[in-house]
Amino acid sequence: MIKNRSIAFILSLCLVFSVAGAPLAQAAGSFAPQRSDDSELAKRLEMIEAKAEKRRKELGIPGMALAIVKDGKVVYSKGLGYKDFENKVPVTPSTQFAIGSASKAFTGLSVLMLQDQDKLSLDDSPKEYLPYFRINDPDIDSKIQVRDLLAHSSGLNRTDLAMITGKLSREELIKVAGVAKPTAGLREKFQYQNIMYTAAGEIVSKVAGKAWKEFVPEEIFEPLGMKNSTMSVDQMKKAPDYSFGYSYNFDTKETRKLPIREIKEVAPAGSINSSADDMAKWLKFIASGGVVDGKRLVSESGFREWTKSQMKISPDGKVGYGLGWFVQEWNGKKMIQHGGNIDGFNSMVAVLPEEGVGFAMLTNVTASSLGGELLQTVFSGLLDELPEPGGPVSEEDKKFAGTYKFPQAGFDVVIAVEEDDLVMKVPDQPTYILQKVEGTKFKLSNAPAGFFITFKDGEALLEQPQGNFTLKKGGAAPDSNGKSDAVKELIGKYESNQQAGTIVEIKEVDGKTSLVVTGQPPYPLEMKGEDSFRSPNLPDSYGLKAVRGEKKEISGIVLVQPEGEFPFKRLKGSDDKRDELMPAPEVYAKMIEALGGKENWGRLRSRESQIELNWIHQGVTAKGVSYQKAPNMTSSSIELFALGKKIGWIRDYFNGGDGGEFYSFSPEEKYTGQRLEDVKFFADFYGYLDVSKKVKKSETEKIEKVGVVDAYRLRIEPLKASPFVVWISTETFLPLKRQVVIVSSTSQQRIPVTETYSDYREVDGVMIPFKTVNANPQMGDMVTTVKSIRHNVDVPDDRFSEGSAKEGKE
Repeated sequence: MIKNRSIAFILSLCLVFSVAGAPLAQAAGSFAPQRSDDSELAKRLEMIEAKAEKRRKELGIPGMALAIVKDGKVVYSKGLGYKDFENKVPVTPSTQFAIGSASKAFTGLSVLMLQDQDKLSLDDSPKEYLPYFRINDPDIDSKIQVRDLLAHSSGLNRTDLAMITGKLSREELIKVAGVAKPTAGLREKFQYQNIMYTAAGEIVSKVAGKAWKEFVPEEIFEPLGMKNSTMSVDQMKKAPDYSFGYSYNFDTKETRKLPIREIKEVAPAGSINSSADDMAKWLKFIASGGVVDGKRLVSESGFREWTKSQMKISPDGKVGYGLGWFVQEWNGKKMIQHGGNIDGFNSMVAVLPEEGVGFAMLTNVTASSLGGELLQTVFSGLLDELPEPGGPVSEEDKKFAGTYKFPQAGFDVVIAVEEDDLVMKVPDQPTYILQKVEGTKFKLSNAPAGFFITFKDGEALLEQPQGNFTLKKGGAAPDSNGKSDAVKELIGKYESNQQAGTIVEIKEVDGKTSLVVTGQPPYPLEMKGEDSFRSPNLPDSYGLKAVRGEKKEISGIVLVQPEGEFPFKRLKGSDDKRDELMPAPEVYAKMIEALGGKENWGRLRSRESQIELNWIHQGVTAKGVSYQKAPNMTSSSIELFALGKKIGWIRDYFNGGDGGEFYSFSPEEKYTGQRLEDVKFFADFYGYLDVSKKVKKSETEKIEKVGVVDAYRLRIEPLKASPFVVWISTETFLPLKRQVVIVSSTSQQRIPVTETYSDYREVDGVMIPFKTVNANPQMGDMVTTVKSIRHNVDVPDDRFSEGSAKEGKE
């Protein structure tokens, strides 16, 4: 196959990890905390800090700052770790970090403040203020409003490619977005959009009579007293206390210093820098409902617009987007939050308005999961019941330790001794410390009122407001590996009710019953409740529910995620007719012949391909050349264009053992870990011909349509590379489509990518697709067209070297 996958691979990772904006983001820091004298609050803050600091170190985050507000007061503001990792200079509450897309809330507020002054309306057309603004769809173009710029409802996906090159002005970037083809109708689908926020900021400038970078400091920072916040990298570097930015490689354990990216041309989407102390003032303002020092900065109606859901994200509407905020629930309470992610920095700002609590996390590492984790850590730490010490456990009370059956709830309860406390452990719940009331009766000290347990004669009476239950001692301990009969009952394959062809499987993996999703690590399952399951590898907001039919058999599952619930139906032997399908090895044999046969492929040693690329949903094109040489060396070099201008270049290489990428607009990257294994697998010059030697399992799953053509769907599990799926025509036996996953060594994020092949032509006795459409959620569609191919050209080995890619040898 033509080697164009690496180009999409490179750009997807670059866009995910190098631009502002991610629904969830992260934090870290170190110095003296500012706390309330309240002893209980102090204890809560100590627990929060201990958990946050532990995770900071585990996630390889050099430094972070954390601010917490409660009841109108700053109860915590502290730095943890280092702002200068190399010289071990600690973070302070005054250290400035880039907050990335957490800046969007400031842009949304700016628009609402101007609406309060009757200078604009959310319902206005952007064209009233920016005559050059357009959307490449007549219907959207005629109906789009300023509100849509802020709610990510424009119909455009992320048009960030031109942005990250740093070669175009703000007006030019908005014009490039106007060239890009929308991927949805107006307000049809939530799609994160940095350039629309850039346009909103430019509208602020036109209406206010001052630049956005001046409006925010004068109209927001100054009233709030945020004197240590800046609007650009240049300004931050002049501050006496700021952090460097880093990335952390989970494969090599390397902490790498990164250049700080200046994004002045898209500043309204994510250019603000701030400190824990200043962000605490921002939190107080939000928690107060838009009031500072007794005065309103934004009207009550404006504040409601700012923080209410304007665009549905999850199918059930439980997660939405406001005007600079993600809007969702946390434990039944309204939560607004926004993360930020830009080269070397990650942030999270979250508030529970009804509770008057919030926190801001600022870190100096690219793309971390800590921000999402702190939502639970901070809010539970502040609002949940504190566990009370149970006191020394007597030898007599130690006899109560053991496992107790709780069939009504679908799980077992464990009583154990931990650090001189008698505790009760319930799956997917906090550990309850048992505090003796009298005799053998104990109170669950950190549970809501009314929960007690009394031990007697090999059983325990559990008293709770919703009813009492007798638990028999001696049941099997909960199986953390998911080996219980209830979990094993789930084993099978399931197809999405909403997206035909999307299949997940529950099967035994390394002795654990696990949920297996193509391109992702297996998720071991354990029982949470009756027909309810969880994975210890996922946050508590993720889960799985079993669906039963009339005869109580498992008929399907529902995957539970923060974005909503997604049903899957169970595939049985009679449903997918697996026994009637052609076995995968036979399909492969026919495919090899269709591609030209082993003899013809064996005559080829190298390939030079001249290619053109069109990111139709980005407004960017490219042209370049790719080289392949047997057995497994590859390289490519392309130049990017937008609005008729050259805006950058990308080069990649793989020499059979290692490889990497160079860009005109981002730091170079080396392949490591799983990503390196994936590159090795797909760099094979003979591709599918040798695949049987490199896979541990291949299976024909079903026949389904690719366009109007029937195709065998094969799932391939390589020995070391990530699993993937390929669709092969039932008539021509040519590959029609492939679904792979892009992985990163510096983040847990995995991006699904689908490649569709067409326009096959015979070249030197083998079949080559001259058109490939590469689709992924970050970039939209990239169409690669082969302009010419030459086989058996003399390509020196050094063309596939790091030095050649770095120097751009042609």
